[in-house]
Amino acid sequence: MEIEVRVVGGIESCFVSLPLLLIQTLDSTYSRSGQPLPPILALELRSLDGNQLWHVAWSGSASTSSAIEIAQQFAECIRLPGYTTVQVRAVPNLPKASLVTIEPLTEDDWEVLELNSEHAEAAILKQVLN
Repeated sequence: MEIEVRVVGGIESCFVSLPLLLIQTLDSTYSRSGQPLPPILALELRSLDGNQLWHVAWSGSASTSSAIEIAQQFAECIRLPGYTTVQVRAVPNLPKASLVTIEPLTEDDWEVLELNSEHAEAAILKQVLN
C-alpha cells in the first residue's frame, strides 16, 4: 500500500500514527490469519524508487489525516523527509530486544544528554514500557 508520510510538530513519541484506512487494512489482514492486531507493530516504509528504507513502530494511534504522521524530531533522526510517499509493510515476528543502545551524535548532544539524563531515561522507558 502506498501512503504519504507527514512530519508533525508537537509529538513527543517515536511511534507513528496511522490513517484509519491503513489500520482497517492491517486489522483485516491479521483477522484473516486468525491473529489479533498486536498492540505494537513494526512497519517497514520503503521509498517508491526502492532506494531508501525506514523502520518505524505503531502503538495504536490514528492520524488526523490520510497520511502516516511522524514526530518531527524522530523524522529528522531517521532522515525521513515529510511529504514522502512510501510503500508500507508490516514486519511480523520480530525478536524481543534484550538491549537497546542510544548514542548521541554530536558533542552538543552529549552535553544535552548529560544535563537531562533523568528526563531522557524517563521518556525512553515510557515509550518502551507502554
